[in-house]
Amino acid sequence: MAEALKQAVETVQSDTDATTSPEGEVGGAVAEGASPPPAQPPAAGDPTTNDDTQNHPPSMLKGRYQIFPAMPLSELDSPTALAYTVEDKREPNRVLFALVCSPALPAESSAMKKLRNSTSNGLMPLVDFGPAFWSPLGQKCMIVIFDRPLGGRFTDAFDNKPIQINEYEIIPRFIEQLMPGLMKLASIGIAHRGLRLDNLFYMDKEREHLVLGDCVTAPPGHDQPKIYEPIEHAMTMPSGRGPGTSLDDMYALGIAITFLLLGKNPIERKSDEDMISAKCDEGSYNSLCSSERIPLQMIEMVRGLLSDDHEGRWTLDTVYNWMESTKPQNIQQKSVTKAKGPFKFKGKSYLTTKNIAHAFSKNVAEAVSTLKNAQFDVWLRKAFDNAAVADEIATLIALTKVHDGKPEGSDDILVSKACMRLDPQGPIRFKGFSFMPDGFGPAFATEYLRKGSFQIQGEIISRELVVYWGNAQPAQNSDIKILMKTFKTLRTFVQLGTQGYGMERCLYELNKTLPCQGAFLQHQYVDDIDHLLPTLDAISDDADSHERPIDKHIIAFIATHFETDIQPHLNALSNEQEDASLIGLLSLLALIQWRQAHENLFGLSSWIGGLLQPVISTYHSRTTQRSIEQEIPSLVRQGSLPELFDLIDNAERRKSDSLAFKQAQYEFSIAETEIQSTVGEDVDQEKVALEAGEKATAMFAIVVGMIATCAIIIVMMM
Repeated sequence: MAEALKQAVETVQSDTDATTSPEGEVGGAVAEGASPPPAQPPAAGDPTTNDDTQNHPPSMLKGRYQIFPAMPLSELDSPTALAYTVEDKREPNRVLFALVCSPALPAESSAMKKLRNSTSNGLMPLVDFGPAFWSPLGQKCMIVIFDRPLGGRFTDAFDNKPIQINEYEIIPRFIEQLMPGLMKLASIGIAHRGLRLDNLFYMDKEREHLVLGDCVTAPPGHDQPKIYEPIEHAMTMPSGRGPGTSLDDMYALGIAITFLLLGKNPIERKSDEDMISAKCDEGSYNSLCSSERIPLQMIEMVRGLLSDDHEGRWTLDTVYNWMESTKPQNIQQKSVTKAKGPFKFKGKSYLTTKNIAHAFSKNVAEAVSTLKNAQFDVWLRKAFDNAAVADEIATLIALTKVHDGKPEGSDDILVSKACMRLDPQGPIRFKGFSFMPDGFGPAFATEYLRKGSFQIQGEIISRELVVYWGNAQPAQNSDIKILMKTFKTLRTFVQLGTQGYGMERCLYELNKTLPCQGAFLQHQYVDDIDHLLPTLDAISDDADSHERPIDKHIIAFIATHFETDIQPHLNALSNEQEDASLIGLLSLLALIQWRQAHENLFGLSSWIGGLLQPVISTYHSRTTQRSIEQEIPSLVRQGSLPELFDLIDNAERRKSDSLAFKQAQYEFSIAETEIQSTVGEDVDQEKVALEAGEKATAMFAIVVGMIATCAIIIVMMM
């Protein structure tokens, strides 16, 4: 029966192939097959090397923009996205270029939506964006189209000369030109997070119109060298720096101005770690400028932009006011809080808790030993007069003893929480995973895209490290409270672990624009719930028809993005009985098709129809089973999942089948009772049968004997 059903569905599939668009309904060609993810995804900065693109056909975005893999524009590359030539089919004379995003990084498509067709003078115009099939990788990638900067990169304009602008020209040639772009970004709630000298471009050949470059092809701040980042962001992994605010852009602007005024990076010979340490102990301004000559009229601005105290850092308005009046802004700058005496850790002297927290996070075993050493407790209390932090760390150490042998009592948890107490404004650091709390989402996604692992992210959520960070803050504003509430909800998702929850749900809740990572969709770039069913339908020919079309990732993606209560469907999907789970699958996808008004999902209907034998077998009547099997092919031809669901799990049909089955059970029971009453109850039926046979044989023998006797008598009388 199952084989007959499969053959019927396959026959209908072959009939409907010709009516299914090879490109589906989501635009662009669908990658061939639904192959599993590569063992090693492309490196973050290597979506494809230019050498790999020479023999590949152009890609088409939205039926309008043709991107040529064989025509790279390496002079316009971003660190993690390569540039290629674009032809606009509607406006052939328009000069454009494309950045192809790396599949190993989550792109900032929410920012792309806000920046599309922006007319600000200080921004490189973002024309359009979207996923398209990129043949060098054999999968869909996010592609972003920009107007091409005809004057090239800002740093290239200096040829081989020092990249330097004097104090008289830096305002009109540099600062004034970037301010409109920064103001535009702030007005729409975006921080650029990529302001650096080699990410600035001239839009005109005369090199008079300077603009900010790409800020959407990688997580916020990901592509920034650490020196451009405020201290706390520089301590994190690149993907965990968080969206930040315009204050982070102001800091990067201060670094860029310093480099231009001096014509160099004054600490370029220092390693990143030494640079961070110097900033912690001396402050950003002093670590960069104490041995350099900053022009007198620029000192106040540079010092204000490089303030490590958020409240003291210059804002966009402060810069505008200063440029208009060049008068002192009278903003108080806080000095670095240093210990009265140094503390030595691993042979190096430390004067700030921020700096030693960073060192602890890099050396967990040694940090645990130091934290438990009475000398460290004395240093905190006497060198800083800070008994509160010392008491908190003493409490943490006591708790590790209580939870000895449990995850809560591990060295990694102790050091992570101790670092939060020593450096409350710093990142959360756990097992090498360092991030700002609002940067956990992109860091989470990047780690999964690169390694396919949820391990460390799951521990961070389960151990409530972000909640602990929130409680360690000197003041809790509304943003911190919302963040803590979010992570408590995520912990509930992890604990549930059923279909639609677990770490997959956390991934999509924290990364609303991340494309679905389901096994059949990894190369299709489905980041919109409206495109889910059409894409599954389009790839059905190449998918393994014995596999279910949705997995934990796809179900979590639906639960995150589908704005309808689907809990009953999730409950059914989580049922251990195969037939109930299949009903949950079909009912969920049927609901989506009905809500989104998708028509003619022939391939997907055929795919699911071939999986329904366990559900059909739940009907008692073989006549009903055969009737359903015969009706499925006609419904597959309609491409309607709601109709298929109504056939398979029709309430009246179920009721009729159940009543008929109960009637049959009742009639069988009556017949059995009659049989029992005929032969009696509690009787050995074999014995009864044997005795009845013996009696019949005896009677037969008597009758035969009598007949023979009568025959003899008659013969003798004759």
